[in-house]
Formats: sequence, C-alpha cells, structure tokens
Amino acid sequence: MDLDNTTADQVFQAASTATFRRTNLGMTADVPVDGYRYRVIVGDRYLAHTDCREGYGGTEWTYANATQEQDQALRAAIAAQTAK
Repeated sequence: MDLDNTTADQVFQAASTATFRRTNLGMTADVPVDGYRYRVIVGDRYLAHTDCREGYGGTEWTYANATQEQDQALRAAIAAQTAK
C-alpha cells in the first residue's frame, strides 16, 4: 500500500527526531504516527523511504519515498545524532 502524501510527510517529519540504528537495510528508525509505528530506512544509494508499519492488527507493508528535501534533512539529523 502506498502512503498518502500527508501521512508520508508526517512520518518523515517525525523521523527527523527519531533515534536511528544501523541495520543490514541501512539506517533505520521506528517512528510513531497516528497509532502506527512506521519503519523508516535511510540507505546509502537511494532516497529515504518507509516499507512497513505496525499497529493493532499486526504488520502491513506500506511504501513512500521521501522527497529530496526530506531525505537531506534526515541524513543531516542522522549525522548530528552519530556525532554526539
């Protein structure tokens, strides 16, 4: 399922303050928005994106690409986080 633009914007905005960790997928964070927990992935060779969300009914596959601006903001936030 593709996320609508409004929800995707909320997820990427919330991700800018999330704690990222390195995984085999890239830098990932779990981001709570409207009762769901979205997984945001920031990889080395592509734009940041979501691939799933967890909620009351379990996990469902969701997808949204970040815009260039959102991607750059997330990479800056991750860099600041890892510099601490």
